[in-house]
Amino acid sequence: MISQNDAFDAARTFLAGTEAGRTYTIVLQPELSTEHPIAWLVRFDSQEHLDTGDFTKAPFTRLVVVPKNGSAAHFPPSHLPVAEYLDRVARGEWPPNKA
Repeated sequence: MISQNDAFDAARTFLAGTEAGRTYTIVLQPELSTEHPIAWLVRFDSQEHLDTGDFTKAPFTRLVVVPKNGSAAHFPPSHLPVAEYLDRVARGEWPPNKA
């Protein structure tokens, strides 16, 4: 299990290697981040969006999932509500079987 501070560190490291991290000045938002039984959900935005309110200066995805089991931080799939995605992971139904 990882702490909230460790989750923020993992999210920062993950975001630094993404297009969002290369395009924008990333600002983590601890006050909007939440804990789920299997993961930390770390919210972030770009300083450019926060300064201007211009959504064209915001990353498309502004949430990083940091699993508590130590596996890699990642963006959630965009086609599912986050709660449904995490429930599927918790039940062992994610990733879906490709038969």
